[in-house]
Amino acid sequence: MLDFDEAQNPGEQMTTQPPELLPPDLQVYASEIPTPEGPAWGPDGTLYVVSAEEGVIYRITGPEQKEKVAETGGRPNGLAFAPDGTLFVADAGRKAILRISDSGAIEVFADQYESRPFGGPNDLAFLPHGEIVFTDPARMPLPDPSMSPIYIADPSGKVRVFVHELAYPNGVDMMANGKGIYIAEMRAHRLVSFGIDDQNNPLEEKLVRRFREPASPDGMAVDVEGRVFQALPGIQSLALVGQDGGLAELFYSPKWRPSNVSFGGDDFKTVFVTSDDDNTVYSFRHSVAGFEIPPRS
Repeated sequence: MLDFDEAQNPGEQMTTQPPELLPPDLQVYASEIPTPEGPAWGPDGTLYVVSAEEGVIYRITGPEQKEKVAETGGRPNGLAFAPDGTLFVADAGRKAILRISDSGAIEVFADQYESRPFGGPNDLAFLPHGEIVFTDPARMPLPDPSMSPIYIADPSGKVRVFVHELAYPNGVDMMANGKGIYIAEMRAHRLVSFGIDDQNNPLEEKLVRRFREPASPDGMAVDVEGRVFQALPGIQSLALVGQDGGLAELFYSPKWRPSNVSFGGDDFKTVFVTSDDDNTVYSFRHSVAGFEIPPRS
């Protein structure tokens, strides 16, 4: 396998492309969704995705079978289901975390910290007791690194800073051991992790892997063995990164641009990948299941 994603020197640019390599069972699961993002497997056994361009949340009940669930009126990005099954959305256009009812009604869950509005929430993940960790990268043009905090909100919507100042924090997901989170630091081209103590405070920061520019790590999903599927839209790739930071797989094609990834299916071993280059959601099978937080009783 040709490893072209890891930087040997800080700031080193990728100059060669690897041969196309995709999962042998890769299939189109849904097409013609303008700028698909935020895939999340729902408690009803269907896949939910957003069209960031349309401001629409779709439910995909089967291959090429989609229906509108809600229109946020903004630019939705990340989706996540709370342990009780409620759907939440990080909406960059509305600069808020939204809560969506079963009927499709939209409620602002959180839109500010200490009276300062968010810049544009991008992705979110739930902790076991219903707290939400979410990224809010400032929308500043390059070469500004967009140093931004990661926030955490309790089930009542009270927000505090979880981690200060990462370089455009983007995708976020929980570790399979339930004791920490992963964050994609998009403009530093890094995947980092933070442990979490009993009060949901961050512990030490660890570098999991540094990717070669212009990888631009985006959304992610974690399997039960602790490996991370990391979308790398800048190099049109999807990486599978081990707990030690080693690269287990690298799927590349000039025909797609993975933006986010999630697990689903009856056994939670199906991987769904959103690709905003071709407005498509792909699926393939993985050897083990994705990690998921058990529903609250």
